[in-house]
Amino acid sequence: MLRVSVLILAAVAVPVMAADDSSFSFTMRSRVEKDGAFGLATKPEKWDVKKTAVIVCDMWDAHHCLNAVRREEELVPRMNDFLKEARSRGALIVHAPSSCMEPYKDHPARKRAQSAPKAANLPADIAEWCRKIPAEEKGKYPIDQSDGGEDDDPKEHAEWHAKLQAMGRNPKAPWKSQHAGITITNDDAISDSGVEIWNLLESRGIRNVILVGVHTNMCVLGRPFGLRQMAKNGKNVVLVRDLTDTMYNPKMPPMVSHFEGTRLIVEHIEKYVCPTITSDQLLGGKEFRFKRDH
Repeated sequence: MLRVSVLILAAVAVPVMAADDSSFSFTMRSRVEKDGAFGLATKPEKWDVKKTAVIVCDMWDAHHCLNAVRREEELVPRMNDFLKEARSRGALIVHAPSSCMEPYKDHPARKRAQSAPKAANLPADIAEWCRKIPAEEKGKYPIDQSDGGEDDDPKEHAEWHAKLQAMGRNPKAPWKSQHAGITITNDDAISDSGVEIWNLLESRGIRNVILVGVHTNMCVLGRPFGLRQMAKNGKNVVLVRDLTDTMYNPKMPPMVSHFEGTRLIVEHIEKYVCPTITSDQLLGGKEFRFKRDH
């Protein structure tokens, strides 16, 4: 008989430990299976800031889905504050706007990524997308994203694509750079290459990787520098679960709200891929929430 009960292993989050200049103090959240049921579990950890990188995944300047653009606009200020704080504490910030390297070809941050020496332990498939890791075979993927996940109103979607075309952009892939609201400094790195990013991390002795950006169920999980590749190749990797979004259409199974679709993906990640944290653990205050997420 299918068990549907949920085992609560940790009902109350562990308080965030006091920070110091040399470490990040995080409360890692995961889902642990016991007797066929998954329960929330939290664990406090300290990460050496000098051995930590934050990868910013595909925070593009435009997207083919208008609602995705609207949500990104909400997300950008909080994400930039998170990156600013992590950078000021000594973490490496890696900007990874896929297929948008040309505008940054002369930027010191781009050259930093390109010049990293080849790692001795370069994974054989680190240049490739990773669509599943063995642990995920144990569960069922929670949402149907086979339609691409767009959740636009059809009329607004058509108007948006007409606007993109008038701007000289490909409506199906309009991105040209990273969103201007996210600061890139000369001390950061810029790359959309799994090989370059792996080499950069190894050359700096970075063991800990934090992922922010979009979209969790596609790029954040699957890119060559994404959660799956980092997890399966031995990095301590976490997703900042309130600094991300999904491509999910509520008209598709399991027919829940867009934001519930995101939560289902986060739950899947916590079960089978890696733990998650929230932005307030670094910034204080409350974790980020989209305006329409009630």
